[in-house]
Amino acid sequence: MDEGITRIVKISARLRRVCTLLMFALPVAVALVWAFMEHLPLVNAGLAAPVDATTPRLARFLAFTASLLPTGVAIYALSRLRRLFGLYARGVIFGPDNVACFRQLGWSLFAWAGASFLFDALAGAILSFHWKPGTRLLVLNLDGQDLLMIFMGLVVLTVAWVMDQGRRLAEEQELFV
Repeated sequence: MDEGITRIVKISARLRRVCTLLMFALPVAVALVWAFMEHLPLVNAGLAAPVDATTPRLARFLAFTASLLPTGVAIYALSRLRRLFGLYARGVIFGPDNVACFRQLGWSLFAWAGASFLFDALAGAILSFHWKPGTRLLVLNLDGQDLLMIFMGLVVLTVAWVMDQGRRLAEEQELFV
């Protein structure tokens, strides 16, 4: 096996394990963040309605549940990366399954932006529901991070398309010779 491919195989096997670890660690980390939100001022400041001692437990739990939308999309994206690195670890570099992983990863970035938008709306409503009428929030937020995810999704889908075209040309050349 070529030295470059050998390095790709080794590094990909490690990255596959990292993706597996992150897939399990991410929901635990999100749960811990919600459990200790009032002690995390930077995270809490990112919410439309702050979580403090007056926030009902049910509201906190429902907001945590809503946060599982973008978390679930992130876990799906990690599963696609895990699959891709698994292919690389087996020495499969430009197969149709690789292209499918890239395509699914691209779509998951779009979904991440949508899930983030939906989470902001749900979290604002849930966390301010116990406030007095007239002070409750409905948050519709499309921020720079969401736009970046949409752009990255476009980039990854384009890479998948280019890889697929290159793969097809290589297969045609093999058949022609």
